[in-house]
Amino acid sequence: MTSRELTRALPPRHQARWLAIALTALLIVAGTRLAPALLPDRAVPSGALLDGAAVPPAAAGDQAPAAGAIGLVSPDERVAFWEPRVAADPRDYLSALHLADAYVDRARATAGLADLQRAQAVLGQAAERAPDPILVVPRQAQVALSLHEFSQAAALADEVLAGAPDDLTAVAVAGDARLETGDLAGAHQHYDQLAKLAPSAPVWSRLARLAFLEANPSTAFALVQRAIGDAEANGFGDEAAFYRYQLGELYRATGDTAAAEVAYETALDALPGYPAATIGLAMTREGQGRRAEAIALLEAATNRLPTPEAVAALGDLYFLAGDTEAAERAYALVERIGEVARATGGVYDRQLVLFAADHDRAVEATISLAESELELRQDIYAWDALAWALYKGDRLDEAAVAANHATALGTPDPRLAYHAGMIAAARGETDIAQRWLTQALAGAAYLPPLQVPIAEEALAALSDRWR
Repeated sequence: MTSRELTRALPPRHQARWLAIALTALLIVAGTRLAPALLPDRAVPSGALLDGAAVPPAAAGDQAPAAGAIGLVSPDERVAFWEPRVAADPRDYLSALHLADAYVDRARATAGLADLQRAQAVLGQAAERAPDPILVVPRQAQVALSLHEFSQAAALADEVLAGAPDDLTAVAVAGDARLETGDLAGAHQHYDQLAKLAPSAPVWSRLARLAFLEANPSTAFALVQRAIGDAEANGFGDEAAFYRYQLGELYRATGDTAAAEVAYETALDALPGYPAATIGLAMTREGQGRRAEAIALLEAATNRLPTPEAVAALGDLYFLAGDTEAAERAYALVERIGEVARATGGVYDRQLVLFAADHDRAVEATISLAESELELRQDIYAWDALAWALYKGDRLDEAAVAANHATALGTPDPRLAYHAGMIAAARGETDIAQRWLTQALAGAAYLPPLQVPIAEEALAALSDRWR
């Protein structure tokens, strides 16, 4: 049964919820600044089987998580329920599918890469027993995407689409994988198909991201607002919180910290403690000159979700506040997170490249890592990371070429503008540098905190040359 056929078998209310579950679950790849972030553990599960007949019978005395209310059952509880069943009977592919879904949900809540690997292993086990690959392969594609195995994700999605061209998960993964690797035409093709098959909030969110990348922020704003309205109209407050976070990111990128503040706070009202929104609000507070609040918010967020980018930002705030020892501890933690993450692949490679370049650490190794990342993902953010690493390695001509690739779409991302501006300034291109740095500082709350005073000093120095 394809994703679309399954939705037709459900009541209208469950159809909308299933689509949101299946598609929102795929919005977890943290590939670019506006890539949707990990949802907290109150989020709905990914790929859950909502038709009661698909849930295997529980043993006597056991109480399985209720299919219709499974979003209220924590990932830990679901893992604890399904793990012993899979261990007791490796032939039980349905239990294996449920367990894989629970692992994916726990990874969404905790950024636990090991859970994604567990999901891969369990899905491999289910694939040996499932009577129809359509039950397993879309999930395998989803997990591969989450682990940044983009070529594998695209290949698995295409395999599904060859036999089931309207499978929602496969269409979404195919589009997401192509977007992450810089194939915007391929992403458009699959997202347009997705919009025809399942017009819904997760689709508007994807299209909004494309619009932002292609320098059309007004369309991006309209699409995110549409996603919010759609989610709220269907009573999906958890999903609306995610889209409000995305709206906050758009406002912050375009320099409207007051509107960003409202968007993040509204998301947090719906999902208290939501790490991504907490981080966004912290960066907004720093942009508003409220550093103590920003530090407190980032401390809370990184206790729940210690990604390299967030921990590095916290270190920057400590440094700017004069606590260099705390800053260095945060920076050391970033490097430890990177070392652990490397054991499960390159999920954080891009964040680690930018961190190392921002803080002038292991420049040559950073350039090599950026070059490897570009081989896997030829999107503008891979070019940007390489440009910044090359700049820090004083390879200015190469950095300028990479920066031209990074800014080719006109994406209104302050970090892209900052890097391009600093490279142009180092090459003596004063007019170009002034334009880029002015654009970057218009969205200063979107930049890593430590880079803001550097950009300000660079722009002031350029202005002094004309006096």
